Amino acid sequence: MDYVEAASELGQAITASNEFKAYQEAEHALMHDEKGQQLMMEYRDLQQEMVDKSGQEDLSKEDLEAIRNTLLEKNKELDEYEITGNYFKARQGFDVMMKTINEILSYNIEGASHHDCGGDCGHCGGCH
Repeated sequence: MDYVEAASELGQAITASNEFKAYQEAEHALMHDEKGQQLMMEYRDLQQEMVDKSGQEDLSKEDLEAIRNTLLEKNKELDEYEITGNYFKARQGFDVMMKTINEILSYNIEGASHHDCGGDCGHCGGCH
């Protein structure tokens, strides 16, 4: 089997996985949910506001803390709303699966010696 065929089979296995299907379903539900879209937009706007204002020299620590608290409240609201909460859980499951696949690929490319480094993970992504 050549690498193109192997990659094609891997892609098919990924799209057939429960993690991918759950992520696709949750993303579809979010894209068709007005409240979920609004919550996501509000969260992104708050993140941008925090980034924009954090660089201002005249911003008080209290003002920055107020923005941070508002952002945390919005994050909690996103987690508690069923559509967005399901989306984040499904995305996390898919991300974990993809990280596992990448680790397996890296292990097979670099060999076992890469992970037998003696415990100093400062130069790599860490241990499994």
